[in-house]
Amino acid sequence: MKPIGALLLVALLQVPVTGSWSPVTAQAEPGAELTVSLLTFDPGGRVWERFGHNAIWLHDASKGSDALYDYGRFSFQRPHFILRFIQGRMWYSMGLESNVAGVVAAYAAQGRKIWMQELDLTPTQRARLREFLEWNIQPEHAEYFYDYYRDNCSTRIRDAIDSVLGGAIRRYAGTGSGMTWRDETRRLNQHNAALNAGLLVALGRPVDAEMSRWEQMFLPMRLRQHLDSVQVSGADGIARPLVKSERVVAAGGRWPVPERPANWLWGYLLTGLVAGAVLVALGRSVAFLPLAMLWALLVSVLGGLLAWFWIFSRHVATYRNENLFPLNVLAVGLLVALGAVALRRGWGLRVARRCAGLLTGMAGLGLLLKLVPWFRQHNLEILLLALPVHAGLWLGLRRRATASAPS
Repeated sequence: MKPIGALLLVALLQVPVTGSWSPVTAQAEPGAELTVSLLTFDPGGRVWERFGHNAIWLHDASKGSDALYDYGRFSFQRPHFILRFIQGRMWYSMGLESNVAGVVAAYAAQGRKIWMQELDLTPTQRARLREFLEWNIQPEHAEYFYDYYRDNCSTRIRDAIDSVLGGAIRRYAGTGSGMTWRDETRRLNQHNAALNAGLLVALGRPVDAEMSRWEQMFLPMRLRQHLDSVQVSGADGIARPLVKSERVVAAGGRWPVPERPANWLWGYLLTGLVAGAVLVALGRSVAFLPLAMLWALLVSVLGGLLAWFWIFSRHVATYRNENLFPLNVLAVGLLVALGAVALRRGWGLRVARRCAGLLTGMAGLGLLLKLVPWFRQHNLEILLLALPVHAGLWLGLRRRATASAPS
């Protein structure tokens, strides 16, 4: 959508869907002057935009004013941001905007699809929702510890709406979704092979559990989809849809997301086999040591990070990570030994072979444990990539030892 077209379209949003501008109606009951809508922004292109975003829009017909509340705001300029991220102590905040048209135009200009759902709340529920949001936006309440799965922009909006509905969303959403946390993460990030691989490495067993529909609403687009199925009871006791009306505000389409994640298992295996074969072939050449040291360094860093995230951080999603079998800090010993080989230390080659054999065995054990029901983390791709590389490095060192042995 062109920016000018987006601005013309969002200008129409200033007219309330109900068409109720009458001061008499607004004075009849507190909250009757309010129109409550959920705006949902589909994923964007940057890493922190892949889950999408949403916001609650309150239009006050009696004042002709708008308030757009959202959660999950952060700043890279905040002191110690990287350190807090590593610790899993990310400090995020709530936000408030009055220029709804400007916000919508900004998201539309990124090529992101935008939905608007007017919610059929009673005047009392609308008033209670506004009261809560006005309380929450106060500086002493607006900031919170962020969790990308359990406490993010979408879960906070879900909880706020559910609280004024008396738990209607939670009652609807108690059943299984048929998706795991990892399924959703993979499908949203498979457009970027490096990012997808990094998340596959970093996320542990907790994300392989099936989500309930309630939990699945951590994604704004899933919250929007599920709200279409929620029923609420009016003052007359008759059940009616929570969503009164729905429309697409901006067509988007620049960042499409598949319904299910792709299967890249064979690609990971082929990459591992090729890399392992190259290390074997180069075992006696001068190119072997730089490549072997690069691999050992990568595994050392990843193994250290995985151990840190599990033991010392609050990133619950990274706990009990079975990628510590193929990627662990034992590679530090291999790296040191390879350095000794480069410096022509006599013990280096012997120690390097033992470390490489140990790493190969650990990766093989991780693969073998897939036969045990308790070890069911989705990490077969990482195992099938790392195991051939470890084995190829070990075989390359063996060839090198044979070549350097006295005749």
